[in-house]
Amino acid sequence: MAAVKFLSLATAAIVLLDTEAANASAGSTTANKAVGVDCSAAMNAARNRVGFTELTLGKATGELLPLDSTVGDAGTGTKYVDEVCKALKAEESGTPAAKSTGLNGTYAHVVQEGANADCEAAVDYWKAALKNFTGLPPTYTTETDLYKNSQNVSFISLFNPKENPKVDCAYFTCPAKQAVTDPSTDEGEEEGEEDGTGPDGAGPSREKGTHIVGRSVGGEDATTTEKEVKALVCITTPSALTNDTAPYTQSQWDQITTGLNGSAAAVPTFLGLVAAAVGSFFL
Repeated sequence: MAAVKFLSLATAAIVLLDTEAANASAGSTTANKAVGVDCSAAMNAARNRVGFTELTLGKATGELLPLDSTVGDAGTGTKYVDEVCKALKAEESGTPAAKSTGLNGTYAHVVQEGANADCEAAVDYWKAALKNFTGLPPTYTTETDLYKNSQNVSFISLFNPKENPKVDCAYFTCPAKQAVTDPSTDEGEEEGEEDGTGPDGAGPSREKGTHIVGRSVGGEDATTTEKEVKALVCITTPSALTNDTAPYTQSQWDQITTGLNGSAAAVPTFLGLVAAAVGSFFL
């Protein structure tokens, strides 16, 4: 419910800014961006440990994250980057499903804080998902709880067992966006705030004098501020997850567990908590 509340409030804030732009006293906007990153060395170090063939860098359209609007369809380029950032800020997990962008692959992602991607830290976090598996991963379905955890899906993407696997990664920077508007426009909204509803009598409300989604209510100005989010996003192809099929044979799973047993790197607590807060768009 928290993720849904965050998304509904953020959406309301965006609508408010669109309709009141002419009355805004100040504002600033910074574009979302994504920069390609080569994490193949760090990912292959983990794969080598379990005896899996190395990933090679994707080159064809279906093997690349659709960051370039000149390649692919209308869901690529700036639109794709914006959709990823919207999902990350909504704490839902990061990107549109691979099928929505014409990709037959499996995503791996992790929220980070640095100016540049940390491939080694990402791989350590993904490997740490081994503890979430109690045995051979079951048949894949979207309703299976194990596969609703994006860290588990990232683990399988890292250890993609398909032949001739490819990888493509990018580091997304989704800046905070802020605009200050005339507080007089909020007067009509306050009627529903006391009883926990919005102005239309439904949905989450804001309490006066508090900051929710960065919005100051009850002050001289009303400020809408989204949080800044950065994340490393990778996709391995072909997809490691196929409906009604287990991702690994027993032999492949034994390779993974034997290679990683006792060698999983510790993951920084903060990194783990932040990444866990991201939801299910990668699934």
